[in-house]
Amino acid sequence: MFVKSLNKIRESEALSALLTFLIWSIFCVLLILLVDKLLPFIFVMMLCFGFVYPAVCLVMFFRLCKRHGVMWYFPAAVTAATAIMYVCWHTFRLIIPNLLVLTLLCLLFGCGLGGCFSDKEAVRAYRENRRLKKLGEDKPYNSIIDEKPVGKDRK
Repeated sequence: MFVKSLNKIRESEALSALLTFLIWSIFCVLLILLVDKLLPFIFVMMLCFGFVYPAVCLVMFFRLCKRHGVMWYFPAAVTAATAIMYVCWHTFRLIIPNLLVLTLLCLLFGCGLGGCFSDKEAVRAYRENRRLKKLGEDKPYNSIIDEKPVGKDRK
């Protein structure tokens, strides 16, 4: 059961993007809380936002775009979430003012490299299958005239 749900998430473009977005946002919030509340040292901040945050973001965005190609809504959602956190959360502004720029650079490089290394034929086939399924064209045609009568006594 659990493996089927993981395969469904892995194969679906939107669910995979949603899961990556949630993991990124939780990681970002936990890293900010670590630097702001638990270990408020300048060395920890430089280490976290100089090496750990860019590396993890690049890997997450690269893996998503390598598997599913570049999606227009994922970079828009990450950018909007970063801007909203920057405007609304005072701690976010105090930690590092260039977190907006850092996130955008990691997003552009990760998605760009992932799009370059993605299997374009597999992505195109997946999107075509999804479009056909949405239109209902994936079902084979069955004629209703040639069907055999239903019932035990009919011959």
